[in-house]
Amino acid sequence: METILDPLFEIFPGLQQFGFGALVPLVAFAAVGILAQWSLYDKCGLPGIDCIIPIKNVITFLKIMGRPASHSLIVMIPPPIIAGALVLIADPTISYAAAAVIGLPWLYFMIKIYIELSQSFGHYKLTDYILVTLFNGFYVLHLGLSHSEKYRGPVYAQKLDKDSEEQLNGQLA
Repeated sequence: METILDPLFEIFPGLQQFGFGALVPLVAFAAVGILAQWSLYDKCGLPGIDCIIPIKNVITFLKIMGRPASHSLIVMIPPPIIAGALVLIADPTISYAAAAVIGLPWLYFMIKIYIELSQSFGHYKLTDYILVTLFNGFYVLHLGLSHSEKYRGPVYAQKLDKDSEEQLNGQLA
């Protein structure tokens, strides 16, 4: 008899040894993630419902840092390419190399995004950067639920304005 979990076990055969119990932590982490993003979006004055709409979720999240919607492509396109390289390329050395070439710049970009998130709430210490990088879901939950944390506005747009102002001053001098 086929269960509702069989398609999941076909994709991830390692989960079959754990059975239904493997889904409990996954559902718990998903619930924490949704709660974290919903509360963060509300605190930033954005619609919380966007956290459960797949593509809109990424665009809204990047809007908190002041990034344009086009940067959502940088977030969404590399993971399927990495997965495809790991699954479809037969030679492990080539598949790992291709995944690393695509994955490392993507990882750098994602770390930069989360650091900008902490800066949007006024956190500029190295410990904040390490915490947001390692525990990003729980850090987002903390930012969203803590009454002491205040959203200070987008950081990325301010950097662009400052750079263009310095460039203009250099041309006038």
